[in-house]
Amino acid sequence: MTTTSEAIVGFEDETAELIHQLAWGPKHLDVVALVGMPGIGKTTMAKRLYTHNDIINRFDVCSWCTISQAYNKRKILLELLGNSDPLNDNTRSDGELADELRRHLLRKKYFIVIDDLWSTKVWDDLRRCFPDDYTGSRIILTTRQDEVASYTKVFSAPHHLRLFTDEESCCLLQKKVFGEESCPPQLEKIGVQIAQSCGGLPLAIILVTGVLAKLDKDEARWQKVAYGLRSCIAGDKQKYMDIINLSYRRLPGHLTNGFLYFGKHFEDELLVRELIQLWIAEEFAVGNKLKSAEDVAKDYLKELIDSNLVMVVQRSFFGEVKSIRMHDLLREFCLTSCKSYRSHNSTAAEQERGISLDFRYNYKEAEHLYPHSAISRVPNHVDDILDQSNFLLFDCNSFLEKPRITSLRVLDLVCVTLTSASYIQFLINLRYLALKGNFEEDPSWLSNLKYLKTLILRESRRLDLSCAIWGMVSLKHLEVTGKPAVIRCHVPEFEMTFRLTKLQWISFVHLPGGKAFQEFVSKVPNLVKLRCLVDEPQGYQRCIRLPGLDSLNKLESLKVYFLKRGAKQLEVNFPRNLKKLTLSSCQLPWSEISTIGRLENLEILKLESDAFKGERWDVEDEEFQNLKLLIFYNMHIPQWNFSDMSFPNLQQVIFRNSRVKTIPRNFENLLLLQMIEVSWCKCSRSALNSAEEIKKTQIEDMGNHEFKLIIKSREEGDEEEFGPTWQADSVMLNWKYLFCFLLVLFLIIFQHFFKLLKR
Repeated sequence: MTTTSEAIVGFEDETAELIHQLAWGPKHLDVVALVGMPGIGKTTMAKRLYTHNDIINRFDVCSWCTISQAYNKRKILLELLGNSDPLNDNTRSDGELADELRRHLLRKKYFIVIDDLWSTKVWDDLRRCFPDDYTGSRIILTTRQDEVASYTKVFSAPHHLRLFTDEESCCLLQKKVFGEESCPPQLEKIGVQIAQSCGGLPLAIILVTGVLAKLDKDEARWQKVAYGLRSCIAGDKQKYMDIINLSYRRLPGHLTNGFLYFGKHFEDELLVRELIQLWIAEEFAVGNKLKSAEDVAKDYLKELIDSNLVMVVQRSFFGEVKSIRMHDLLREFCLTSCKSYRSHNSTAAEQERGISLDFRYNYKEAEHLYPHSAISRVPNHVDDILDQSNFLLFDCNSFLEKPRITSLRVLDLVCVTLTSASYIQFLINLRYLALKGNFEEDPSWLSNLKYLKTLILRESRRLDLSCAIWGMVSLKHLEVTGKPAVIRCHVPEFEMTFRLTKLQWISFVHLPGGKAFQEFVSKVPNLVKLRCLVDEPQGYQRCIRLPGLDSLNKLESLKVYFLKRGAKQLEVNFPRNLKKLTLSSCQLPWSEISTIGRLENLEILKLESDAFKGERWDVEDEEFQNLKLLIFYNMHIPQWNFSDMSFPNLQQVIFRNSRVKTIPRNFENLLLLQMIEVSWCKCSRSALNSAEEIKKTQIEDMGNHEFKLIIKSREEGDEEEFGPTWQADSVMLNWKYLFCFLLVLFLIIFQHFFKLLKR
């Protein structure tokens, strides 16, 4: 889902009209198509509607998906189902996922956004997933093609977005360059000329403001920009490409490679952590004495975002950028620029070492752009893999025929299943390795990759990495999805192994508890993030200890699942710098949560799957002093009491898929509270009433007009506890069916009676 700063300007009348149409339209399912040329603001408008309070509060389910040119139905279905890791769930077929999505939406009032729909066939493929139960559900889709918009019409006519007026263009330029300040008088006239030269296309204005924002507020400098715009070719698409080129030419030299790197990717969103790891592996970002390579890469990305060449899709609770996306026009510019740039500025050897063999991307296109690269030496059957599903097999031993491929630094094969991977051990220059497959052989060969910094293993059963990980002395990031990899610490060689001082991220591994856990953390002293499943040894079932955890002084994020349930005590010394903690399946008494409540720097706490159990939770005074986000998932929330001296900095409370007996009224006194969300929960009537009273007090008495209360209905069958509104809609729907049945019956009887009269 794309978020862009231009959403604050333009299309105000259209927004109000569409909000009314979506909120007060017909009871049956309606599809509203937003149509327009690339860069005109279709996604921005859809985002504005998707996040509007009138939409959030009126619909039970809100989901967003983006259709890329390489249509991946599985990815789309998992996005709509809310799967956080859509490419890695192969436990269900596409048909099963489609049925699950339909059941998930059945009898609910849902709001779906389908971004960048380019084919009627794609719509036909997805349409059956969206039931029409006369609940007032809505689908917003964005498309460039009138044919697609007309084909998907149900009730509402397609909405064609117009170009910005001169006034709107000037207003957007003013806000993007000067914010809340006014434009200096000497720049007003030239500013109007620049805005008008962008032809009313919001994207073009955004790109130009990225250039102006970095210039001194000097008339002569702005005149040069205006001259550059006037020299653009008059043709629509070429004109906008020239505007993009104007922004590109203003980039510092150290950003050029990183920017053109987006040309290798489709238009899907990209995780920032993945991009940073790739940039480092390709040596686009190199650390120095003052900054690590990661910090340098983050600075580069911020420069691209500030230049409006990259769009922010999602931010973390702390405001950090989590995922990004490049606009189609910008990516097309990258694609057309890559070939000439590579051929004139890189040697063949440099190209070979910097090519990612990532089967998620378009290799026919990439081979054309990089004719001297390692891509031309990929096995011949690569096209068959690209044209079929993601489940075909691939044998890395076929690399044996390609001797020069050993120069590769990046190898990403997560979208094919490997039958043999041992040959990868000879790619000794790898910095980034991502694999998927059921490895039958011993993975100890991974220890030969001495320069490897990032290792991603997906759906690889339960690999035992005990003998492999300790030889990977350069490793910074280890990520295992699906079933966790096993790392044991009792192998005979353990005391002789190296400390992995560079390792910062481990997710998701199965670790032993007790003394072995302490041995493990002693070998990874600089961890920043740890996600693990812990199996406590015999004799420790009634107490959770995690010895040595407090030695991880840099640990900021910790997620722990426990295999053995029913512990009575939590005797853990958590690291003092811990900011985010997730506990799952502990089944500890609520009284033991005080250990967590006293953590001075904890800002996010997530409790899952009966992390704590009991009939009462009494929060002691001055606990959770810095907590900002509190999440309950699959929990039973008992009678819960806390004083005004606790949770002083709490901003959001989220209950999901839980049983909520009470929501303390003390929340109405929290000065910083922004949101309470109750989604798919079994709630008592008193809990819902309490939530409504909290909302009323926060808005009317505290003046907190930004406060949001989000209540989403539960699965069918639990409606008796949810409240009268849902029940009234259900009863009304049943009466409609009954009325239709009686009407048909009456017509049949009347027709029969009329025939008798004729006789």
